[in-house]
Amino acid sequence: MYVDETGDRGLANGASPFFAMTALMVPHEDDWTVRYAACGLRGLIHTSLPNTTKPLHWVDHFKAKRPERRYRAARALADMPSAKVVHVIAPKEDIRRDYYRGLQNTDRFYNFTCKYLLERVAHAARNWPGGPRLAIVRLGAVKGMDHSQTAYYLNRARRGDFDRFGLAVPWQYIKWPPAWTGTDWDGIQLADIHAGLLNVALTGAKDDATCAENLLLCKHQLHRSPAGILRGVGVKVIARDDSFVTDRCWWKKWSIA
Repeated sequence: MYVDETGDRGLANGASPFFAMTALMVPHEDDWTVRYAACGLRGLIHTSLPNTTKPLHWVDHFKAKRPERRYRAARALADMPSAKVVHVIAPKEDIRRDYYRGLQNTDRFYNFTCKYLLERVAHAARNWPGGPRLAIVRLGAVKGMDHSQTAYYLNRARRGDFDRFGLAVPWQYIKWPPAWTGTDWDGIQLADIHAGLLNVALTGAKDDATCAENLLLCKHQLHRSPAGILRGVGVKVIARDDSFVTDRCWWKKWSIA
């Protein structure tokens, strides 16, 4: 399982309107599709050095002025047959209103969002098609973050310190501890692209369908519960309600399997 984020953790007026974390999950026997997709995209982008191992970065290589790259990246991701994706989205408006007390601290904000993401990964691993899996978690390292503190926070979550509502998260399906790595991992690069596609869709106007066209190419990969539920499972919004996402004109298409 590979994780990266989009948006920033800041809450100042100039900060991004949301922060999101994305998990790309691929079964071990199909991990070759991660290398295949990443290497293929690097070959398309680094045309003068087709064998380069220089990592892909959404902000550097998939700018708005290169729409063909965004489309090709989405197609490459969509063609990974057994991949599943989870998005956890935190709109800043609710965080600023102190609805989630204590999250004005940027480190706590990251840790809390990460916990929500890994809870859903644990459920996905337990309910994986064909039988339970053990999720080996690799997260993209975040500049300025003390990830040892994140690991401590997540360990408390595993012990049930924050489980006030009896959610019974199956943490035993995640190999512990998770690891934070650099962007040299192909899977981290692909998770970054998934997060970038989400960013473009959420940054666009709510009535703009074109901003989500590439995101919709990967909608079949969204993780769902065994009963087919998406909201709160493959797409989780940390807010009073889900309207930050569900009010968008493309939500219905995105939510239909």
